[in-house]
Amino acid sequence: MKSNILDILLNEKKNELFSACQTAQSFSNKKDDIILGNYSFSEERKITSSTPFDLASLTKALFTAPAFYELFFLKEFPENKQLSDFFPKLSENITIFELLSHTSGYPAWIPFYEKIDNRYSLKERKLAVTRMILETVPGKKEHLYSDFNYILLGFILEKIYQKDLGKVLEEFIQRNNLPALTFGTEKESPLTAFSSLRNRFPNGEVEDENCSFLGGKTGHAGLFASAKTVKNHMTKLIDLKWFQIVGKELDFPGFDRPQGENSNYGKNATPQMIGHLGFTGTAFLSDPEKNKTAVILTNATHPTSEKSQRKEKIKKCRQTYFETAIKKTP
Repeated sequence: MKSNILDILLNEKKNELFSACQTAQSFSNKKDDIILGNYSFSEERKITSSTPFDLASLTKALFTAPAFYELFFLKEFPENKQLSDFFPKLSENITIFELLSHTSGYPAWIPFYEKIDNRYSLKERKLAVTRMILETVPGKKEHLYSDFNYILLGFILEKIYQKDLGKVLEEFIQRNNLPALTFGTEKESPLTAFSSLRNRFPNGEVEDENCSFLGGKTGHAGLFASAKTVKNHMTKLIDLKWFQIVGKELDFPGFDRPQGENSNYGKNATPQMIGHLGFTGTAFLSDPEKNKTAVILTNATHPTSEKSQRKEKIKKCRQTYFETAIKKTP
């Protein structure tokens, strides 16, 4: 099966779906991680097993949601605590759980970086974005995946800890003895989409323009790591008592539950598993019961996300990879 997924990945690299790919898995003891490609299409320098990728929305599941699980477990406040408790001027009846589970009714996304003056200080930008979100009238409270939710959750973490989100992450990692994830990276990373806002390809900095506009450290995006680090992070996270207890009690809000044979997680994934996808072409899938994880990272938005059938092609790569990994479960 490895040759099958390797052939597919090599073919998609040749077709310029991505210039680089890493995989890592713990469903099998066999060491068959894939390290493939170059930092961009314009250079021959190859990535290594330690090369960090822009994880995009994996940030939501690897850090932001678990940070709230920990707070719930420590009884700092309940999951049904109102958003208005953190933002008193808000009249809408929205809970922290609804933000975590994408059931707040907030819309998916808007380009804050186009609507707010970039000459503002970072503090002023955050205040302006907060105000714009809180002034938005939520729609029906049904599942709608929204960056609004996790941008607010990141701001709330900063309010709770009275610290920059990067410091909150650092202390969360240290407190729970987890492998280090970082907002941005001092190392080079595979290039992602060209940024018209910055007039360059992001390298070691987040592709997401809203995240970049907010200083590169937000609850919805910004984390960097290698596939091996993501695998080890999830392996240790899943093993933590507070993560298991709160996750099971609340049905792991902030994580995907694979549904049907045509999900991004492949036909061998089960609803008991949890995972997440990232816009740059990243994904992971974990089995909390067996403490197994599989990760695939690519830079599929390089040099642009406007590629023919990009979503369909990266979905096929994800499906085939996860089916390969999960078939090895004893």
